[in-house]
Amino acid sequence: MDNLTPDSTILYFLRTLFGSSAEYAVYIPDSGDVIVLNKGLLVFLVEHGCADAMVKTLPQLVSRNIIRPVDPETIEYPEQVRALYVENTGSFIGTLETALYPDEPQYPEWWNAPVPFAISSRGVLRINDTAANMFGLGLERLNAGELPERDEFIVRLDGLNGTRFIAFRKLKPGIFTIDDCTEDLTDAQDITWWAAVGQAWIKEIEAKGGKWQRLNSPPEGKSIAFRKCEWQGQLQGYLAIDMPKKKRTPAPKKHEAQSPTPAQTPAPEERKSDDVITDIGPQAMALLAAGQTREDLLL
Repeated sequence: MDNLTPDSTILYFLRTLFGSSAEYAVYIPDSGDVIVLNKGLLVFLVEHGCADAMVKTLPQLVSRNIIRPVDPETIEYPEQVRALYVENTGSFIGTLETALYPDEPQYPEWWNAPVPFAISSRGVLRINDTAANMFGLGLERLNAGELPERDEFIVRLDGLNGTRFIAFRKLKPGIFTIDDCTEDLTDAQDITWWAAVGQAWIKEIEAKGGKWQRLNSPPEGKSIAFRKCEWQGQLQGYLAIDMPKKKRTPAPKKHEAQSPTPAQTPAPEERKSDDVITDIGPQAMALLAAGQTREDLLL
């Protein structure tokens, strides 16, 4: 009866009930009162247009006074009366006594196998002994009603030994295998961090006009810059980087040596009479002494 779930139709619920040895149909919601119906009440719902309504809508039908459930306490010997149960973990056949004490979930036969299991029922999460030995009973403090409705999800568990991350994988509705994925998640976060570092570096290279290329082997040519990329001792490849050549800025021209300013000839000083006589020479002195001029000498 694995196909009978809270998402099944009321018509399918009725057909399954007629095909079983059960006398009553019972729906155990995650929260709220247990709803017990006999075959006549299910037939009534089908005939009044609720055949395609889902089993999980029964609490709304009851609140609208469309039907009035059966009180299991009014039935004699409930421990001997068989009933078909539907809850979020699936369906099963048990005695009507279970409807009087629905808080304890219906555990599968393999519940005590040496594998960590968790079961979600009526907003409560229960784990088997194997899971309790591995993770402690802190998991049972989780609100089962707040667990994601996915086949796989991760929950955070804070305890005396620090934070742990527990992975849930659905085996069947409401029943999961659980596993500690703290180390894997920590590694994933580490990888994410270094990936972000690498992207930031690449963006900086591109912003400066550089180009990069991922290679499986070192690039040829000594002029190509590259980096060897490893992760936890394993070679992942090489990163070749080609940066634009920097344009050389011409050095400022040195000022040409200026020709020294020619020394100005100092103004002649007044020549002393003794110096003049020396420059004239003895012949000129003889002429001057005779009363002759330069013009007379030339003639």
